Order: sequence, then C-alpha cells, then structure tokens
Amino acid sequence: MRLPRLTRPIDPSPQTWESERVANIVRALMLVLCGLLAALDSDRHQALSWLPLLVAAATIGAVRQQPRLAGRIGRIVEALACAAAVVGTDDPTSPLLPYLIAPAFAGGLLAGVTGAFTSPGFAALVLISALPFVDEPTHDWGVSIAEWVLLAVAVGLLAAWIRRLLLSGEPRPQISDSSYAAAYRLLSQLRPVARQLSVGLDPGTIAQSLLQSLKDVHDFERGAVYVRTGAGRLVPLAFIGSSRIDWEVDVAGDGPFAEAWLSQRPQRLTRQLSGPPGSALVIPLVIGLRTFGLVGFETVRRTLGPHDAEQAARLAEDSALRLETALLFDDVRGLATAEERRRVAREIHDGIAQELSYLGYFVDGLAAESRGVNDSMEQQLLQLRSEITRIVSELRMSIFDLRSEVDVHGGLGAALSEYVRSVGRQSGLTVHTSLAETPNRLPAETEAELLRIAQEAITNARKHAEAENLWVSLSVDPPGAVLRIEDDGRGLGKARADSYGIQIMRERAKRLRTTVDVLPREPRGTVVEVRLGDDTARLAGSDDAIDARVEESQRQ
Repeated sequence: MRLPRLTRPIDPSPQTWESERVANIVRALMLVLCGLLAALDSDRHQALSWLPLLVAAATIGAVRQQPRLAGRIGRIVEALACAAAVVGTDDPTSPLLPYLIAPAFAGGLLAGVTGAFTSPGFAALVLISALPFVDEPTHDWGVSIAEWVLLAVAVGLLAAWIRRLLLSGEPRPQISDSSYAAAYRLLSQLRPVARQLSVGLDPGTIAQSLLQSLKDVHDFERGAVYVRTGAGRLVPLAFIGSSRIDWEVDVAGDGPFAEAWLSQRPQRLTRQLSGPPGSALVIPLVIGLRTFGLVGFETVRRTLGPHDAEQAARLAEDSALRLETALLFDDVRGLATAEERRRVAREIHDGIAQELSYLGYFVDGLAAESRGVNDSMEQQLLQLRSEITRIVSELRMSIFDLRSEVDVHGGLGAALSEYVRSVGRQSGLTVHTSLAETPNRLPAETEAELLRIAQEAITNARKHAEAENLWVSLSVDPPGAVLRIEDDGRGLGKARADSYGIQIMRERAKRLRTTVDVLPREPRGTVVEVRLGDDTARLAGSDDAIDARVEESQRQ
C-alpha cells in the first residue's frame, strides 16, 4: 500500500498575495504622483524623459516579488533605477524622488524591517556617490537625499509593522488543512487495512505471534518481548515458557539488553539471561533509525550460534513494522478513549448534574414553604430532596470514574489508591488497601483496563452490597499482576436483566487475555479477582466455570 506524502511545498497564503497587490497599488500611485509632478515641473522635459526608467523599474519590482531572494533583488534594482533617474534630472528637488517610497513600502510589507531599510539604503549609496558629479550645490543635494531617504525608511517601517499585525492574526488555514487532510487519508486507509490483517492491530497478539515463530525455529524454553512506552520505560508485552520473567532489562546499563538497544544488533550470550549456564539471544526491534523494543530468549538444550542470531533478527525485522503499527494504533485509540471519557464527564457535569442541582434547590424552596402548613407534604419533599442528593452524589462519582486515569509517571497503584480514597470519603465504607508494586510497570493499556475493572467492582460493592468494609489489594510484578476486590456485604444475589457490570468486567479481562473470578466470600460478601501471568491460577477459570460457581452460591 502506498502511503500519501505528508510533506509538500506550502503554497503562498492568500495574505501573501494580498500584500503583493497592495505593494503594486502603491507603486502605481507613486508613478502617477511622479508623472504629475514632472508635468508641473519647470523643466518638465528633463523629468519626463526619465519617467520611462521608473516605469521599467516598477515593472521589474512587480513582476515577481516571491520568492524572497528574487523579490529583494527586484526591489534593490527598482531603488537603484529610481536613484539613477533622480541623478539624471540633475535637480535636488527632482519630482522623481517620491518614488523611493514604493520599493521601501514593498520591502517592509513583504520582508519586514530588513526590507524597509534595504531599498532606501542602496538608493542612498547611489545618490551620495553621484554628489561629486552634479552641478547643483552639494548641500542642497545632501538635504534633499536625507529627507526623502528617511521618509522612505519611515514608510517602510510602517509597512513592516502592518505586516507583523497581519501575520500575528493570520490563522494559516492551508497548513492546518493539509495536516488534517493527511491525517484523514491515513485513517481512512487504516480502517480497511485493519480489518484485513490476519491478527488485527493488537500489540499483545502480534508480540505473542513473534515469540511463537521464534520458538518454532530456535526451540527455546523462555522468551519475552519488551517495548518502550510513552513514559520511557520498558514493559513486557508478551512472554512464553514461564509465568514470570525475572530478567534485568536495563537499557541504561552495561548488559546485553542495553548493548542490543544502543547498537541495534543482536547480542548472543553463552549463558542464560537469568544467569545459569546455557545460551541466549537479545534481538532489537527497529523501525528506521529508532529502536522501540527488544526480544530476548534463552535455552539450555542447545547452543545458539551466529546463524541463529541472523535468523532471529530476520524474523524480528518482519514483525517490527506490524508491532510498531499496532502500538501506534493503541496510542491513538487510548487518546481517543480518554478524550471521549472526559467529554462524557463534561456533558454529565454541565447537563444532568446541574439540572438536578437546580431541582434540589427548587425542592428546598417547596419544603420551606410547606413547613408548618402541611407536615406530610414537607416530609415527602425532604425525602425527595434526600433522593436528589443521593443521585447527584452518584453522578459526581461517575464523573470521577470517567476522569480517573493512570498517570504515565504515577502508575496503576497511585491511580487505584486515589480512587479508593475518594470512594471511602464519599460512601462511608471503611476501605482497606494493600499495594505491592515492583519498579517495573505493566503496559499502559493493561494498567488502564485493570483500573476500569477495579472501578466497576468497587462501584458494584458501593451501590448494591450494603457492605461496611471494602478490601482492595493489588500486586504487580510484570508480566504478572493480581487484583482483588472484597466486600463484607450481602453477597451474590440474583442478577438483574439490565445488569451489565460482570459482563463489562469480563470484556475488559478478555482484552487482557485473562478472566474475572466473581466468587462468594466467607463468611459473607463477594470477591472479584483478576490474575495476569499465572496460568496455574486460571484452572477452571473459563466463564462457564465461573457462572456455575456463581449460580451455586445464589441457590445457597
């Protein structure tokens, strides 16, 4: 597929064409003025004989004012021709002197302050150089030259100031439109391509496929794919052969991962990456001149030689473009999702939340009017006011849910802790939090999905469980993680037909290639648990098995 060009010459803006038109109008006015003054001059024949030179100079200056170099040369030639015509009249009060204003004005309007000085400066040099050859007194010539050159410079500076005002307020629609047009073409091509790809645009699936292809060729025991995220950290995107990879992946150090990252060449080791005897390879993932990820694998069954390194590098090169494209698509999707959540939060806050607040104030007024007049009506209004307050509080929590995001620097633990504290303050639940995180981070998409699962589970407990305590525990040791939400409420009940909480959590967990366990808690309450990177913890972890256990607890 051929991608559209994103860079192309920028056409002159309408503002540039308008400036050139104004400069040419000034030229025409100055020519008319000089012609009238020459016709009224006592020595009109001498002045009129030099007027065609000004017309030729004006034509040279007006024919092509862009690009910048050609325009400046044209204006300089125009000023020099004017100076020559003035010297030719041999008159310090020559009627052709006003034309010096035309190239100065054009220079200031099209080239700024530099253009305002350039044309009058060259004209002044010619006029001063010609002083020894004129018949009139030098003093008269000097005064006349100074007056008209300074006037031309002043007019040029005025034009430069006008130019600055125009540029500061110019929206530059062509540049913006071309960028949007390029983005539109790319996105319109991305949609059908994404549908035709065999593995879609899921980075985890592509990384897992790359590892499996490497394993089929090199028969290693353990392998992992690491990619660099927007926060500048390396995170495990996929792994094979183990539920936890304990390699030291530090691109700022002196190990094989750092060497592969910087040199963009495969690194072959005569030991395993985890330390024991064996053999290992580290392959960089490169796009153009940029390294964006690393692939490492190790084995004790065979020795990996130079030929293995070349084969692995070719396989990684074939998958690098697909993986980087999927990562870019993920970034775009994440930004779009975050912006949409913020937009919905704004709509709720500025719409229904405000309307309900106004309704609450109205009910307060009715309750105050009915006080002492109709006690039954007052009690009903107070109950209605209490219900409105509860709904507004729920809306505020929904807005907080929508705006809660995992910070690129804080991580999942910080975002979850902040959310839990807010829930504890607003709900009256006693919240117990346990966080255990290693310095390594999960992929950004994984952290975001885990945060949303936790929010849904906590919201269900807060709204429906009638619990007094809430336990939130998170353990992160990439690529593994365990999220556990417990409450001491009334436990699992019969699911409503319009309830989608568990279904939404399962959909999010499915994107992480895992499941959600929703189980009864002893002696009372509910447990929601999500595990990543631990295959043994998912025995009977399919949705059917979980449904069977939930139904059994409901029957009890």
